[in-house]
Amino acid sequence: MKRKSIFRNESQKLDAAFIEAGLPERVLLVPLDFAKITHYACFCDGRGTYVRKAFTVKNTREGVDYLVDQIERTRAARSIKSKRHVIIGGEDSASYTRNFMDRLFELGYLTVRLDSKEVHRQAESVDSSTDKTALRAIAKTLLNRDARLTGGSDLYAQLRGLTRQRRRIVHLSTAVKNRIHTHADCLFPGFLAKDSAVAAFRQASLELMGRNFSATTLARKSEKTLARMLSRQGVRNALEVAAKLKEQARNAICADEATVRLSSQLIASELCLFQSLQSSLDELDIASARILLQLPEAFAVSIKGIGITLASSVFAEIGSLSQVQHCDQINAFAGIAPKVKQTGGPETPARIGGKRRQFNRILKDYTLQAGNHLYLHGPTDLLHDAARRKLAGKAVDTAMARRFLRIARALAKTHCIYLPSHLRTEQTGTVAEAEARAQYIIKTWPDLLLKWKRLGLHEEAFAPETPLGNWRIIVQEIYEIELPL
Repeated sequence: MKRKSIFRNESQKLDAAFIEAGLPERVLLVPLDFAKITHYACFCDGRGTYVRKAFTVKNTREGVDYLVDQIERTRAARSIKSKRHVIIGGEDSASYTRNFMDRLFELGYLTVRLDSKEVHRQAESVDSSTDKTALRAIAKTLLNRDARLTGGSDLYAQLRGLTRQRRRIVHLSTAVKNRIHTHADCLFPGFLAKDSAVAAFRQASLELMGRNFSATTLARKSEKTLARMLSRQGVRNALEVAAKLKEQARNAICADEATVRLSSQLIASELCLFQSLQSSLDELDIASARILLQLPEAFAVSIKGIGITLASSVFAEIGSLSQVQHCDQINAFAGIAPKVKQTGGPETPARIGGKRRQFNRILKDYTLQAGNHLYLHGPTDLLHDAARRKLAGKAVDTAMARRFLRIARALAKTHCIYLPSHLRTEQTGTVAEAEARAQYIIKTWPDLLLKWKRLGLHEEAFAPETPLGNWRIIVQEIYEIELPL
């Protein structure tokens, strides 16, 4: 449901509760100031009049039962008909309050979370603050209906938990890689270099480093034995690679025996940790992909250069694109829109530039990566657009990041894969255009299928009940084509 209002952050569900109740007095607001052991709560109506002043609620099952009992007594006294006219909310809840709010949601109440920065703006004094004054600021924010619904199964929240955990593990994995580089440079200088005979941190190099690794040991091994081991790890032209590796080992300067013994022990422990982290990353990638394939944002994977992991990370931070009314909101949230300041009347132009103070730094990182991928590996029409922007002296990665978000939002709303500009015309009834669109879908289908096949999820991704699966069934019927799994 679309609406035009100067209050852009109002929750439409809260608006609907006020409209359905008829009078503001028939809406009960329950602000909560969360704490680990004891919360503060109060009751007020839709006009901001206190129904019950601050009281304490324990963060236990008995506390939930007590709060529900007080709410039901107040409902009966004030003739509030529905539980959906009772709105319970507090600042962004921590892990120790999540179960408390979920229980209230399960009982049928509207549960919301408030932005802590907005609550801080509503505070009457920034110099002194107590739980009771903080509760009053929470009540004011709740009265402004500036809130987001919580409770229930939120796939985007689950996806965010997985992608942020993946981000942490990637940081740990990078640190482990750096330490492995340090020890490998002592045992076999140049083994992990870019021009080495074996690619760094591939299965073959990990296997070599895990077996009595040093330049002296590799130089002594026979070429055939080394080639067989490399061949088992999927290395092509194993004999040539083995010969180059032995030559590289003979030319390397090896450390003394004491350093070799110490570095061998240390690199073995680092390799165990690195492989464990890589295993965790693989599991998180599959879990994230399983959630993404249930969402309409999965259509963004059809853009050339955008992978499943990157798409999952972007949309986990944004949430549902279908609920975003303006791309400016996403760009500002991602920190890829310039800061604008204009004052002095319509005759004075706006000043554009500078960094925004508040934005999602994780989302900015991922959207800039997406823009860079489009600039380097994207579809032909986007590559031409990126080249034009670069010649004009513009920031290509930022511009392409904004364009990626616009395209992803359109794909999520239309439930369609990416189509080049010449296939997105309004005249869809002509036979020639339908044939061109069908040929494009057939041509790009193997690449789209391969992205999901690499994770072993192609059958789940294109099952009839998923957005991609539904799209596959429709286009096969419309264009009379076959898209085999």
